[in-house]
Amino acid sequence: MKSILSKHDTEKKTKRNRMILGGILVFIMFFSVAEYALFGQDPGEDAIQTATDTENYNGFQFSEQNGYWILNVEESSFIFSYNPNEIPRINSIVNPIENYQEKILYLISNNSLANSEIRVNMAQFVDGILETEIENCRQNTIIVKEGNENKITQKENCIYIEGKKEDLIKITDEFLFKLLKITN
Repeated sequence: MKSILSKHDTEKKTKRNRMILGGILVFIMFFSVAEYALFGQDPGEDAIQTATDTENYNGFQFSEQNGYWILNVEESSFIFSYNPNEIPRINSIVNPIENYQEKILYLISNNSLANSEIRVNMAQFVDGILETEIENCRQNTIIVKEGNENKITQKENCIYIEGKKEDLIKITDEFLFKLLKITN
């Protein structure tokens, strides 16, 4: 006989299952791209080899692979849609990556590409990334939303990445570059 669960317990179980599935997908995405970035294709494969471009910015070497820009720094790999030379600078100050290390990161975003970009790059620093709809600036929270003006602002522990829909990925990359001290 199947037990009857309250609505709260059912929602809690569904949310937990989504988080587990999301974590698995992020893990698979990150490590498959990182593996490709580090090891490339097997020369024995008949697959078409893609040309690799490189860009230097402030001493950081970015290499383009399959339409993404890969940055290897020490033992970490980062994946971006754009390199720093392709995006406009946004005058803003954000907390450094050390403020996020070994803490839970809360993410509010309706843009799946910006969401993925943040997840893939931040997952190696934080204890977990949870999607939420509640804005709480006492905790590390990143809010990505559409707006009329492209900007990155910080209020307490909340980062607001705001801009036109077509620019949100570029603004997200700019935020990550600032966070990693690649740009000012």
